[in-house]
Amino acid sequence: MDESDSSLRTTRVEIGKDRFQIQTDLSEAELSAIVEFVSKKIQDQVNSDARMDMRKQMILMAMDITSELFEYRRRSAKYKSYYEESQKMAKILADLLEDGIRQSEEPEF
Repeated sequence: MDESDSSLRTTRVEIGKDRFQIQTDLSEAELSAIVEFVSKKIQDQVNSDARMDMRKQMILMAMDITSELFEYRRRSAKYKSYYEESQKMAKILADLLEDGIRQSEEPEF
C-alpha cells in the first residue's frame, strides 16, 4: 500500500494470540470479516494435523486461501462473460422491439 495515501489508517488486528499493526483503507466490517476468515483458516489447519510443524501448516493454509482466491477469480470471469453476453442479447432484443414498434406505427397503404 502507498503510505502517502490519505485514505489509509493505522489499526491493530488480533489473529490467534498475535497482534499486528497494519495500515488499511478497509472498513471495520471488512477488516473484521478478513480477520475472522484468516483466524478460522488457521484454526482449521492447526486442528487438521497437530504433528505437522507450524511452517508447513501455514504453507498449506496459504495454499488453501490462494486456491479459494483463484476459484473466485475464475467464477468472476465467468459471470462477467455471462453479463456481457446478456447485454449483447438485451441490445438485440431492444433493437428488435424498436423495429417492431416503428413498423406498427407506420401507416398502411
